[in-house]
Amino acid sequence: MWWIIIAVLLVIGLLCILRSRYECRTLTVTHYRIASPKVGSAFEGFRMAVLADLHENTFGERNSKLVEAIGREKPDIILIAGDMIIAKEWKQKDFSVLRDLLWQLRSFPVYYGNGNHEQRMEEEKQQYPGWEEEFRQILNRCGVHHLKNESVVIQRGNDRIRLSEIDIDKEYYLKGNPVEMEDGYLEKKLGPCPGTEFQILLAHSPLYLEQYEKWGADLTFSGHFHGGTIRLPGIGGVMSPQFQFFTKRDKGMLNIGRAHCIISGGLGTHTINVRLNNLPELLIVDLEAEPKAVGGNG
Repeated sequence: MWWIIIAVLLVIGLLCILRSRYECRTLTVTHYRIASPKVGSAFEGFRMAVLADLHENTFGERNSKLVEAIGREKPDIILIAGDMIIAKEWKQKDFSVLRDLLWQLRSFPVYYGNGNHEQRMEEEKQQYPGWEEEFRQILNRCGVHHLKNESVVIQRGNDRIRLSEIDIDKEYYLKGNPVEMEDGYLEKKLGPCPGTEFQILLAHSPLYLEQYEKWGADLTFSGHFHGGTIRLPGIGGVMSPQFQFFTKRDKGMLNIGRAHCIISGGLGTHTINVRLNNLPELLIVDLEAEPKAVGGNG
């Protein structure tokens, strides 16, 4: 009897491995619409393609399927929410996947925000000699706007939206129980949020959505949790890279206070190369100009 149980477990394990390999190479596109009275009429239908956590994964030769999917959606802008590379002590420097992808996307305005892997490469130069220099050269050659604790204003006619990026300190990426973020942390990093324009924030970790909203973000894009690695029907993701289990902020859209927060399930994996019931996703987000509220006559 025991050999039957072992055989069944081996078959299930093999099927899971084969399914995971299939999922890792199968791209999906997820659409969202975000309405706000702070979105001016010039930004009605403004389309953003959002990429996160590629981790050097490829969809077709030279990421042809990903590039084609982005092209079909005709975005006005491409936003990158971090971790397009793998920076680990066991990894050799190889930016070929990133270089090929960004070069093919150079006809679009691309704004790149760091994830913990880009930060690790930049902060631990002895461990990753020459990595940051080559990374920046690639971004410069491809015309990519690399944001690091800074903000830019995008203008159409008389209407504006504001795009910011936050690099949180590495203590906030420690595994296990999350470190509490100090009050005023985003103000120290980014300065105060004016609040006059529609505010988009690239913030790789979804653990601190409440702090992002408190700062003034109207729309936050995060990733990092890879959709929970394995997703169980009716439950959601099982585990994040920081060993948060069954968190509800691993994929999809959440409303925190008055803010919208969209968490990418990611495009790739690293170290634990598993995705089950968790297809990689490209995010397409359209802005909608919501009529401004008009006061009553009393």
